Amino acid sequence: MSINYEIVFTVEMLNDYFFGHQCAALDIVAADDTINVLKGQQILCKTIGNKFITINKIDDTGKPYVALGKSTILRFYIVIKDTNFINYTNINYQPATAGKYYFTNINQTKLGTVLYLHQAIDKYDNSQTYSIGNLAADNTNNVFEAIKASNSGNKHALTETAYWLPKGKAQFVNNRDELLFTGSNYTAVAASATDFTINIYGLKTSNNTYSVLVRTITQHYESAQTSVPVDLSGLPFGKYKVSANTSDSFVYYDEIAVKQNILGVIEVFNHLPAGNNFSLFDASGIAKQSKFTLRFANRSAVWRYFTRTTDVDVIKDTASVYTFNSVAASKVFTSAVPIPLKERPITTISAHGTKLGNVAPLANPEVNRVNHVMQNGELYYCIEKHLNF
Repeated sequence: MSINYEIVFTVEMLNDYFFGHQCAALDIVAADDTINVLKGQQILCKTIGNKFITINKIDDTGKPYVALGKSTILRFYIVIKDTNFINYTNINYQPATAGKYYFTNINQTKLGTVLYLHQAIDKYDNSQTYSIGNLAADNTNNVFEAIKASNSGNKHALTETAYWLPKGKAQFVNNRDELLFTGSNYTAVAASATDFTINIYGLKTSNNTYSVLVRTITQHYESAQTSVPVDLSGLPFGKYKVSANTSDSFVYYDEIAVKQNILGVIEVFNHLPAGNNFSLFDASGIAKQSKFTLRFANRSAVWRYFTRTTDVDVIKDTASVYTFNSVAASKVFTSAVPIPLKERPITTISAHGTKLGNVAPLANPEVNRVNHVMQNGELYYCIEKHLNF
């Protein structure tokens, strides 16, 4: 009898910073509880390049030797291997903080044939506030990045190029994927009160809502409180909804993850019906070899060039895509708008000076150091390059 293995599912990691979008800057590793499950199921997993691959030992009919239980949840941590990842990627992640990212196949984000593990980007709504870097989509799934702030009192449609930068027709990791990670001691914010009923809800698999009551806690205080402690100990690690009276919050409980410098967690559920695009196995129990995708948008940043002398009178883009502003006799040249950061350099940037003549192409500022700069009353990410002329 031959021993064969079959792919169960793959997670492809993409980032628009890279040429070809293939992102090998991340690693995916199984959580401790999942390692034990994988051993029992005879499933192997490994990150190879920009793909995380899981394979299962199968019998002669193509089915796993050990069928994966419908209630099984596979949990994986996402680890950053490239320290510059958060510089060139349009995310809000801050290392060593409680805010991380949560991805799962029950998000059901599908565009064309691509199955994303992150949530869909919200459609543009002119009643909302958009900060620089925020993403919004139009009705045909084209995505745009805010390069100027706007709000209900200062509305600017996605067609206004001074306010929005087109990112293409795709789905990207976005603010909706952010989640607070916590240990067993969580503090919930609530409306001022002296008496609290705290309900903790887990996932209801029949409709993928967090509506299964798993714990109720009551608390009384002599004076009004606006936050209350919530004990999550004893619950399985995972995502929960915490309701303190009428105030709801979502958290990810994991005593291990909260102490690690990880980007976030992927949870893969096996309860989805066979006909669902995001399920792992077909009706006969054979792995569908699904390819899931995590796609990150590249960050945009203002570019600043610092010259050694005042001989340089202009820095320009000969392709006429970007312009650089400067004050007369200045040594600082700043791009008029944020420029999307790319692994492949822009080769059309040049400098000119009276004594110097033309210098082209200018080296691009590097992404290993990201600062902030105030420009036209807005605070932007900024990368810089010092020139020796």
